[in-house]
Amino acid sequence: MIAAADLGGHTLTAGLVESGRVLRKKTVPTSPPRTPSAVCAALAALLAELEAGDAPLVMGVPGMVLDGRSIGCCPNLNGWDGLTDYALGELTGRETSLANDCDCAALGEMRGGAARGLKDFVFCALGTGVGGAVIVGGRLVRGRLGRTGEIGHFPLLEDRGCGCGGRGHVESFFSADVLERAGEKYGYGGDMRTLWEQRENAWLARPFAEGLRALACAFTTLTHLLDPEAIVVGGGLSHLDGLLDDLRDYMQPLLSPVYRPGPEIRLALLGEDAPLLGAEALWAEVHPNG
Repeated sequence: MIAAADLGGHTLTAGLVESGRVLRKKTVPTSPPRTPSAVCAALAALLAELEAGDAPLVMGVPGMVLDGRSIGCCPNLNGWDGLTDYALGELTGRETSLANDCDCAALGEMRGGAARGLKDFVFCALGTGVGGAVIVGGRLVRGRLGRTGEIGHFPLLEDRGCGCGGRGHVESFFSADVLERAGEKYGYGGDMRTLWEQRENAWLARPFAEGLRALACAFTTLTHLLDPEAIVVGGGLSHLDGLLDDLRDYMQPLLSPVYRPGPEIRLALLGEDAPLLGAEALWAEVHPNG
């Protein structure tokens, strides 16, 4: 049995996983400033409540994880850049491994969700930011330093600042934080679901159109580069009514004709369970003897 955690921009989920089953889990909201010490204190309390004992922990974070040992960049959480698995272990009081949250979710969906039976697919998480993972030949593609799949940081031609320090990235056009700020700017209150329902209103039409086109550009690039069987979309924004249909429509004129209509775009099925199940798969890969 392992303990698994999934840290989002606004929530923290912890669970106990054994043999491909989530035994127990709980999700709690997090509050600013979401520092490592504050999050790990909340996580320790969650794991105690779940009766995790001394189970090792795999922690999925929304950022670039270098070689599974340290966080290279975590643009939507302050104070996490450069944090190591050892430092997190000191804070959580147990053996701790680091993983990218989307890597975990992709492996979880492949075990028993929307990607079951697929060998070549891309997972994309839409929420506070935009994350991704790439599966080729049934295996997670990690790249030179373990940073493959950063869909949210694909560059576009537009010159707009991104939270990672780069400019013109997809995430600077489509993410909950960016679009909610656009809503506030034009006097529209409410969360993303409320804004989405009003997206055809005069002042909201442009930021939503720009965001959808940015994401469609990223999906088109992935299609031309990888020719995947499917793009599996998860995260808090994935359930916005009509979002996947809109993305398909925005992709059509961008796709080279030989790729049309493009890969199937599937809604992720496992929700909070996906990153927990994927965390166990990653642990088993590194510790084949348990």
